[in-house]
Amino acid sequence: MEHRLRAAAEARPLLQQRMVPKLMLVNSLLVLPLNQMLARIEQELGENPALELDEPVAPDTAEWTADEGPSLSTWTPDDDDVDPYQRMAAPVSLQEHLMMTLQAQGLSPRDHAIGERLIGYVNENGYLEATIIQVAQEMNAAEEEVEAVLGRIQRFEPLGVGARTVEECLFLQLRVMEPSEANRLAQRIVETHLADLAARRFDKVAQLLGVKVADVKEAHEFVKVTCYPYPGERYRLDQEEGTVRPSELARPDFVIKRTEEGFTIEAMRQDAFMLRVNTFYEDLRRQMRRASSGYSDESREHVRDYVSRAKLFIEAVQRRNWTMGNIVQAIVRTQWEYLERGDAHLKPLTKAMVAAELGISESTVSRALDGKFVQMPTGRVVSFDIFFDQSLPVKDRIREIIAAETRPLTDEEIARTLTQEGTKIARRTVTKYREEMSIPASTSRHTNGDGPALAATP
Repeated sequence: MEHRLRAAAEARPLLQQRMVPKLMLVNSLLVLPLNQMLARIEQELGENPALELDEPVAPDTAEWTADEGPSLSTWTPDDDDVDPYQRMAAPVSLQEHLMMTLQAQGLSPRDHAIGERLIGYVNENGYLEATIIQVAQEMNAAEEEVEAVLGRIQRFEPLGVGARTVEECLFLQLRVMEPSEANRLAQRIVETHLADLAARRFDKVAQLLGVKVADVKEAHEFVKVTCYPYPGERYRLDQEEGTVRPSELARPDFVIKRTEEGFTIEAMRQDAFMLRVNTFYEDLRRQMRRASSGYSDESREHVRDYVSRAKLFIEAVQRRNWTMGNIVQAIVRTQWEYLERGDAHLKPLTKAMVAAELGISESTVSRALDGKFVQMPTGRVVSFDIFFDQSLPVKDRIREIIAAETRPLTDEEIARTLTQEGTKIARRTVTKYREEMSIPASTSRHTNGDGPALAATP
C-alpha cells in the first residue's frame, strides 16, 4: 500500500506537468475574439505541416428544454449563412473602423460619447494624442470613466491601438498572446527597460532583472517577431488596397435567432475550426513507432513534435469552443425572457452564477466573454456584458414612469416611486440612468395638458 501511495504521489507532478501546456494554450485561446482566433488558426496552419483543415460535417443537434422556457439548440450554419457581414463591402479608414467597432459594444450613451471623443484623438499611427485629464475635462467626466472606456478601445483591432506610448502599445499586444516564458519576460522588459532593450544593452537588462543574457536576447527576438510599434501602419498593410471590409471588424462569436420552438444559437465560422492531424504525418508517426531502424533521430523528433503539437492545438480549440458554447447556452437559458420580451425582463445574472451552474471558475467565464460579441435576434450586435447589466430593467421602468407622468417628475420623486415598488435606488442613480437614456431633466420636459410627459428636443 505504501509503495502504491508513493508511486501515485510521484506520478501526480508528472501529470500536472503534462497538463500545464494544455491549460495554458486553452486559456490563451479562450480570451481571443473571433477575428483574432481565426488569425491564430491561420498562423498554426502555416507553421505546422501536421495540422490541416478538415471537411466540415454538420454536427448532431443538441436540444435543451425546460418548463420555464422555450427550447434551445446549437448547430453549425451552412456555408451561405456563415457570416452575416460577408456580403457587405464598404472601405473604411482606421477611425471609421474604430467607430464601427465602438458601435457594437452596446455602451451607454455617455460612455459611447467618451469613446467617440477618444477615437477622435487617435492618430494615423494608432496612438492616442490626448491625455485622460484632457478628455475628462472636455466631456465633463471623471478620469476613471475615461480610463475605463479607453481600456475597451485598447482591446479593439488592431492590437495596440489607443496606446499612449510605445511601451504601452507593445504591452497591449504581448498581454493577449500565449503566456510563454519569452512573452512574460518581454512584458517585464517592455514595461521597465524598453530603451535599454532597443539599444541592445542585453547585459544591463539581464543584471537589472536578475535573468540570463540569453533569455533577454530571446525576449528581444520575441518582441521583434510578434509585435509592431505602429498599429495604424499595421492596419493599413493588412488591408487589401488600404481598406477593410465590415466582415473584418468586430464580429459576433455567436448568433441568437428566434424560431417557432424558441431560440437557436449559432457558433460563427465553425468551418474554420474543423481541424485534423495530417494523414501522412499520422501514418508516418505510426510507422516510426513500429520500426526500430530506418529513420534518423532527427526525423523521428520532427514528426513526433509536429503531430503532438497538432493534437494539442486541436484539443485546445475544441475545449475553447465547448466552453464558450456551454457558457452561451447557460446565458440564454436564464435570459430567454429578456430576449423575447425586452429590457424589463432581464433577470439578475452574474458571471459567478454562470460559473456555478457549469462547474467552472468565474475567471474562465470572464475570459470567455471578455471583448466578445453576440448578434441578438433583432440583428443588433452587442457585447455579452449586456446580459449582466442589471440597470436595464430599472431604466425600462424609469422610461415607463416618465412616459406616463402628467407633470414632469423630479429624479427624487422617481426614486421614491421605485423604492415604493420595491426597487431601492438613490436619486443620483436615477439621474445617471436618465442621462444615459438621453432623457432631459424635469425642468426641460413638458406635458401636453393631462397627457403623458413629452421629452424636450435636445
